Amino acid sequence: MDDKEFIAIERRSLAEQVYLHLCNSISSGKFKYGQTISTKKLSEELKVSMMPIREALKRLEMDGVVEIRPRSMCLLRKPTKKTILSAIDVREILEVYCVKAIYSTIEGSRLSELRKIIDSMRMLMEKEPIDLKKYIRYDGQFHKALCDLVDNEFVSKSYKELNIHLNMNYMYDIGIKPNVSQTFIDHVDLVEALAKHSPAAVDIIEKHLRISRQNILSGEFFTSRETAAEA
Repeated sequence: MDDKEFIAIERRSLAEQVYLHLCNSISSGKFKYGQTISTKKLSEELKVSMMPIREALKRLEMDGVVEIRPRSMCLLRKPTKKTILSAIDVREILEVYCVKAIYSTIEGSRLSELRKIIDSMRMLMEKEPIDLKKYIRYDGQFHKALCDLVDNEFVSKSYKELNIHLNMNYMYDIGIKPNVSQTFIDHVDLVEALAKHSPAAVDIIEKHLRISRQNILSGEFFTSRETAAEA
């Protein structure tokens, strides 16, 4: 391998890291939809050159997440109704696949991360009023940890990228609130079913995702006249 090939591989690796960092920043709500982001500030913040920043943003543009603008700026595009619906479909396929893949063989010790997140949710629910933003963050961590149990890098990567389009912090901002008590019960029931290697785990995740879909679709964003005709 000559020096030029090595530099190209190193640059691609750095661009991939920047891309994943930006995905996490969007999913966590650090960046807001409709926000204009300076590529120069990103370069300074991440301490990398402009080249991997541009490559990562170009990839996000191809994903339909950002719109690259003149003067080293980019706009974080708001998800459309169609995009959110498509993301819901793929999320259901991924998560049901994950549960089907692990429920019969998963070792109890590997469920510790899910139990830890449930404990954090439980403590949060004991406080009044509940911090919904924080609860949503824990919920996202739970579902990501569930997908990571499959130990398949393509599933984990796909789920991470999917959450850019199905950002639950954004769902909250547009008036879609989670059913806290129901989602918590579902999470507890799911972990217990997995611990028992019970096929009921599949039924639980399917019901959980079905209720989540209904909750999102019943929100004002989907029922208002302004978005009814949105492509």
